Amino acid sequence: MPADSVTIVFPNASAAEGNQLASSLADALCDADSEVSVERRRERADTQDFGTTLAVILGTRAITAVARGIAAWLARNSGAVIEIRRNGSVVLLARHLDSEDAARIAAALEREP
Repeated sequence: MPADSVTIVFPNASAAEGNQLASSLADALCDADSEVSVERRRERADTQDFGTTLAVILGTRAITAVARGIAAWLARNSGAVIEIRRNGSVVLLARHLDSEDAARIAAALEREP
């Protein structure tokens, strides 16, 4: 995975819930900015799910769009918990956020672990 990417996982979700959350968040991120690249990945190769983990490729301009997209998505998916990882380290554990939290998410996306 490129250095300018993050991984988003849903730590409290079952596989079925994770698939639904990953799908809806991927759509929200792609809608936020056309330059955002999102790839769904499976946590385990021996499962038949579509992928409960998102790999997001970040461009400089896209960080703010991704942060706004995540904040808006979390506001619509109350109770959802996401974990954002960069270079294998957790940079943000988020829940119950709204659009006002976009700046905090953007800062976490820019921060090196």
